[in-house]
Amino acid sequence: MRLSRRLLFDDETRKAELLSSRVCDLPLRLPGSLVGRCVERALEDARAFGIALEPHFYLSDGYGCVQGTANIGLGFWDADELLRDLHADRLGRRRDEMDLLLLLRHEIGHAFCYAHKLYLLPEFRRVFGIRGNFFATYPEHDRYRFDPYSVDHVNPDFDWYAQKHPDDDFAETFAVFLDRTGGWKERYRGRLGALRKIAYVGRLVRSYGARAPLVQPGEGPIDKPVEQIRRTVAQFFRVSRKRYLKRAQGFLDDDLRAIFRKPDRLQRPTSPALTLLRHHRRFLEAAVRNRVRPRDPHVVADLLDKIRQRLAALGLVYPDDERERTLAELLGLVLHKTELFHRFGTFREV
Repeated sequence: MRLSRRLLFDDETRKAELLSSRVCDLPLRLPGSLVGRCVERALEDARAFGIALEPHFYLSDGYGCVQGTANIGLGFWDADELLRDLHADRLGRRRDEMDLLLLLRHEIGHAFCYAHKLYLLPEFRRVFGIRGNFFATYPEHDRYRFDPYSVDHVNPDFDWYAQKHPDDDFAETFAVFLDRTGGWKERYRGRLGALRKIAYVGRLVRSYGARAPLVQPGEGPIDKPVEQIRRTVAQFFRVSRKRYLKRAQGFLDDDLRAIFRKPDRLQRPTSPALTLLRHHRRFLEAAVRNRVRPRDPHVVADLLDKIRQRLAALGLVYPDDERERTLAELLGLVLHKTELFHRFGTFREV
């Protein structure tokens, strides 16, 4: 790949673009992503045990099954590999496929419990130690006391999360039961309390797995879907763009935002910025080549390809009565970036 295209479309530039984008504007898709594949595998695990329920999965600001529903939110960052990199940069670690599978089995456990209202069963309440209203007894925060030597709880993720609340005790036990390798039989040998809970989950699955749910997937609320997250990725992750911008040699978003506008900020008639570029691309290419005469004629085409991609992603517009001014500013940007590359081999200010 030629240098100009590599700089404009490399991963470091894309990371800076992601950080500058609002989460709701990201073109994220669950199918084909790592978390999407893990969802399919977790559902296969559930089907292998005769569980017909398929929860409603959606991208959100984090992982969790909405209380009382069969709707499961998934961390949006796991739908894109570069977002996973940025998230890992922030936390210093990342969930791999096995981590995600365990987490999804846990959340499917919540959905199974809520969909069939298992928490109302007397035996369920006795086995998992429920006292009072099931949903009113959650701790106020994520800090919880635990016994690291407990033989009454599973501990698949080594964080004793099953001891947080009976709801999580069931979901963690369900996640362990859903492991088709059956490795739990060896791991929990001698831990009679944990084994009794796993056996009870097995009986519940055999009894309720094929039944129609009382609460349908998609019914009820969903919590913070990705379409409602209007913060930028940088704001959401609470990171500065600065160190990423230093490595992003093809980053143009700030320049384009200085020339064009967001649709909701103008009361005057507007047109899509992408339309302006499409109508005047040949003019821009000819004008730049006549003035700069770059050694590589593909540089201008690569630059305009990049601008087209970012204008489409950002959804920018321009006022109809400022068409000539806007076109002149766009030409100035393309000229300047072409000269930078011609002289210094970079599109970034030096």
